[in-house]
Amino acid sequence: MPLSAVPLDCVKVCGIKIIIGFESMFKFHIIRSISAALFIIVMAVSQPALSQTLSNQMDIRVLIDVSGSMKNTDPNDLRIPALQVLTQLIPTGSKAGIWQFADSPTVIVPHGVVNTQWQQQAAVAAQQISSTGQFTDIGAALKAASFNAQDQAQGRQLHVILLTDGMVDVSKDVAENKRARRALLETILQQYIDMGARVHTVGLSHKADVSTLVAMAQRTDGLFEVAVDADQLLDIFLRALDNTVITQQVPVQQLEQSFQVQLGVEYMTIVVEKNGDEQVEFKDGKQRIFGRQQTLANQQWQSSSTHDVIRVQNPTPGTWTLISDTATLKRVNVVGQLQILLEQSHQNIKVGQRSYIDVQLANEQSDLLSAEQLQGFNLKVVMDQGGKEVFKQQQAFVADTKTRMNLPALDQPGMYNLTISVVNGQLIRTINRSLRVHPIVAIQQNTTSVPVAEEVIVVSETSSNTASQTEELVVSNETASLELQALMEEQATVVVAAEIAEPETTTSQVETTQSNYWRWLIGGGAGLVLLLLLVMLRRTYKSPK
Repeated sequence: MPLSAVPLDCVKVCGIKIIIGFESMFKFHIIRSISAALFIIVMAVSQPALSQTLSNQMDIRVLIDVSGSMKNTDPNDLRIPALQVLTQLIPTGSKAGIWQFADSPTVIVPHGVVNTQWQQQAAVAAQQISSTGQFTDIGAALKAASFNAQDQAQGRQLHVILLTDGMVDVSKDVAENKRARRALLETILQQYIDMGARVHTVGLSHKADVSTLVAMAQRTDGLFEVAVDADQLLDIFLRALDNTVITQQVPVQQLEQSFQVQLGVEYMTIVVEKNGDEQVEFKDGKQRIFGRQQTLANQQWQSSSTHDVIRVQNPTPGTWTLISDTATLKRVNVVGQLQILLEQSHQNIKVGQRSYIDVQLANEQSDLLSAEQLQGFNLKVVMDQGGKEVFKQQQAFVADTKTRMNLPALDQPGMYNLTISVVNGQLIRTINRSLRVHPIVAIQQNTTSVPVAEEVIVVSETSSNTASQTEELVVSNETASLELQALMEEQATVVVAAEIAEPETTTSQVETTQSNYWRWLIGGGAGLVLLLLLVMLRRTYKSPK
């Protein structure tokens, strides 16, 4: 039977009709299978990709000042218990390292993956801190702990926590100190900015060089705080840690000194401020009493001069209660089957600017929850300043994308606390974050030789019943990398004049354009391969005339 007598089948692929004759249904099925496979490839690369999963992987480097002046600002060496608690709360699987610095930096705990061995080593090593140095070389410390391209390529969020009570002090020569400070704020800090790393600075006492610490934090979108005395160190360290890692907490009932443990918790870490009580005890979910001397096989108890840190594997569900007349239950961190992936758009904004929070939920295998699994889950955000609530909102989670909570534009500068909660019935997980709002400052002539952040002209409009008044102001452009520059979604009353004249292309726009380009390129290539394959098959099976 001649090939021309065989009925022709019509196959439509990528909008192109190709009419092919076949000698048998078997050959038709082969070609149809190849066509379907290539069609799936084309559709896969042509369709918009779902929102990328947020990352909770961290790389944290802690720098502790041990210059001689710390003997006065921290006479009781409260840095030691604060650092011990901090290291016990860094999530396992993260990367971390600790340096002390004065005249020069020295490694206390080598940088590596955080596990039980690393945490035990950190608890012991923290006790070796002593204030014997003469100078305070912050720049050398940042160089020693700096990140490189390999660190950046691992996809971890990069953070530094720096504690100091002084200023850049490398010599008795004032001019040399000024050069060192300039190098710190320009060359050294720029390396952190290029890596997208955040530097969180803690000043111990107001004798610290606040302006330098503020600049370091603000220009890398990190947290800055001053501890008036060493007693505040732990609370500030914990806030810095909260702004660094995603630490899920369960609510603590302060009056009862108790908390609830649900099924699915793999391990939890309890922090207790002892307040002189060396015999702290607990009742677990089965109302069994245990203490430091009566721990069970699944419990680890680390004790410092001021705090106890208790880690419990697979804790018994139920109500847990602290037994003590003076001790205080500070927090309970949990890790379990539910993962919360969170990204805060910015930790530093100007008055009138907006920020937002993106949240995703995943299971213990890091697979995002489906629409069915998200049923009943709500995202709740409460913002307060000094204990006064200024914002509260709740919304349901959205499947297959990041759930975004837009925060309000704030007209008062200062530090705001964010309590981010994931709620589903009795299941409550909270994450604490901070947001610092900076004032818009008027133009001032720079009278010092210290480098300042690059400044851009900003127009602020205030409307009235009769007319609109426009005032020209200057806002420091302290945002660092392109990733950080693309974070602000909306400005309520502030418009950057430079952006009006020539809008800049954001990182997300560039990535989207490149992504679309490659999808269409691969799709077109797949379609061309399919066309050539079908032509070759037709020629192969075509009968000679």
